[in-house]
Amino acid sequence: MMSQNYLYEVKTSTDAAQTAYSILVASRSPEALSALKNALRPMPSSVDINCRLISNGHSDPLYGLEKLPDLLIFRVGETWQAELEALCARPAITRVPTLIISADEDAQAMRLSMQAGARDFFPEPLEDGDLLRVVDQLYREAMDQQGALNAHLTVVMNAKGGSGASLLATNLAHQMAVERLRKVVLVDLDLQFGSLSHYLDLNPQRGIKQALENVDELDSVALGGYLATHVSGLKVLSSESDRLLLNEEVSSDQLLHLFKLLGKDYQHLVVDLPRQIDLVTTTVLEHADQIVLTLQQGITYLRDAARLIEVMRRDLDIPDHRILVVVNRYDKSAPITLDEVAKALHHQPIITLPNDFKHVCESLNTGMPLLQVARRAPISRAIHHLSEQVAGTRPAQQSGLLGKLVNLVKGD
Repeated sequence: MMSQNYLYEVKTSTDAAQTAYSILVASRSPEALSALKNALRPMPSSVDINCRLISNGHSDPLYGLEKLPDLLIFRVGETWQAELEALCARPAITRVPTLIISADEDAQAMRLSMQAGARDFFPEPLEDGDLLRVVDQLYREAMDQQGALNAHLTVVMNAKGGSGASLLATNLAHQMAVERLRKVVLVDLDLQFGSLSHYLDLNPQRGIKQALENVDELDSVALGGYLATHVSGLKVLSSESDRLLLNEEVSSDQLLHLFKLLGKDYQHLVVDLPRQIDLVTTTVLEHADQIVLTLQQGITYLRDAARLIEVMRRDLDIPDHRILVVVNRYDKSAPITLDEVAKALHHQPIITLPNDFKHVCESLNTGMPLLQVARRAPISRAIHHLSEQVAGTRPAQQSGLLGKLVNLVKGD
């Protein structure tokens, strides 16, 4: 009697109705399934991950499933040719986005993977973090297609007060608007003592408090009345100086609604997020494409940064590649080196911004962005490179062999 495929659960949402994305990991090797399960643990809890140990005569990993997954991760074995041909034989309408993992880098295996519509091909042993990065990217693409936020969301946050997050958020957004020609909104979520409008010499009459109060009645045109406009074209949604708003007065659902409205007309949201953990900040962090964590070279900064990163990893399921650690006012002669920062935070790489007291003071005192004050200064160039990384204009290296093959064809 033919044995049946064994389908077992790895991680599933506590509320099935909230599951937004499903992944099936399939292989004939229990050891491979276990390793892949561990590699995918950092994915958000709303992602439903199941493993299928193929133990019958069918080579198709999707055979007999009542509901197809959103993503198939298929680790092929010694019978890889039959397994890949089974995927190729599936009608196009029943195929799903697929990642292929193989111990064999045979050109025929890659060719069959491409014919089956695989998004990428990974040879074993897997490089640390490569699979997770691709899976997270595909997951976020799927969420965008479902109308999650539409806009690219970057959060800038201090690891410890005074690290320079507000200055960095302002100038990061400004450079993206000016040099990347992006439609950018800078959002000040310090609802009590926000000061981003002063960094750009703006005096908004309406802001985020009133926008949140009326968000259910707003459309994208009406929302424009709550945005201040800088001469560069950068839009700013800031706190009103004469209004005090407590965090518990803000609904996370209202805030996400507001972000979705902004996402209809703007490509990038840069959020200056206060240094605290509550429902509002965790909601924003969970939806962020990047979290720029700003600190300085000091023991107290490292201690607080380590705690914050641990909260993001453990409690919010945020993978490391979405966290960008920035050492502001970097001094290569300081007692604490970059290697020691990386070791203390268990994080790589570490990005640096140079110490430029003169130009920063001029920027703050005049309300002019650093790009206007000193375009060619090292700090302006450093923020320029960070803006490339955040805006996605610096191409990420393709980790899988199919990605590398495409780059070779393009001549990259």
